[in-house]
Amino acid sequence: MRAIAKSACAAALAGTLLPCPSAHADLMLETIRGPQQCPPGFNVKTRAGSGGMIDFDITVDAEEVAHAGALYRGRVRPSAFLQIGSPEHPLASIAVQGNTEGRSTRYRFRLLPSAARISELQIAVSLYEKDGKPTIGGGVTLQVHLAGFEPSGKPAEAKP
Repeated sequence: MRAIAKSACAAALAGTLLPCPSAHADLMLETIRGPQQCPPGFNVKTRAGSGGMIDFDITVDAEEVAHAGALYRGRVRPSAFLQIGSPEHPLASIAVQGNTEGRSTRYRFRLLPSAARISELQIAVSLYEKDGKPTIGGGVTLQVHLAGFEPSGKPAEAKP
């Protein structure tokens, strides 16, 4: 009897853990490889900085990126993580702090061009219920390959 109850419980759980259709999964992750692929509400600006660095200035309107609408207005938050290195050879993973400016969150950081070529910024835009708990399956993840955003000008000279 106990074995039957266990298998019935496992069958019930298996029924609830089926993967989502690919159309839903595709909407959850957006891969961005250059400025032309940026969705509305997401903007990447770069400029050649001092010392050969690239200055990244990224703006995220979380409600627009997540298509939150009136239902989740004011209950959408982004978080960003910078992955330096390739998936096969990761060097570092850093949480990037953003500054809120109106409806948008702005992230700023500097990288050497050689590091930018093998790095990506992951921005998770999460939806939250009225009680403050995150929704299950809500939100969007932006996977931004920084190699596609190198500035066109040459880096400025380092000043002594």
